[in-house]
Amino acid sequence: MEFKRADRVADRISREISDILLKKINDPRIGFVTVTRVKCSDDLRNATVYFSIFGDDTKKKESMAGLKSALPFFQKEVFKRLDIKVPTLLYFRLDESLEEGNKIEKILKELRDERKESDDGKSTPDPA
Repeated sequence: MEFKRADRVADRISREISDILLKKINDPRIGFVTVTRVKCSDDLRNATVYFSIFGDDTKKKESMAGLKSALPFFQKEVFKRLDIKVPTLLYFRLDESLEEGNKIEKILKELRDERKESDDGKSTPDPA
């Protein structure tokens, strides 16, 4: 299976942004942030970077504000590191799919527990 060039560039962008976050960004607003995925357009002109942020809603807003304020630096640094001819515009988005998945898993667990309790509560006739 061959990958499109956009997929390969998206993978590189993900690695480079993670590296920049670890080594070059010192904004105290940015907390525990993880790049979850990058979607790059086929023409490589646009890339949406999805982040997962650990913490409450306030911490998430602060971290996103810090990331967005550093966006020009990220763009310049990524473009320089990728060494491609077309400058790629980055867009940052909060990835809430992990949280949504956890919510669904919690609901399913509650349903399983309720079902188990109702099954355990049923009396079986005594064969004697």
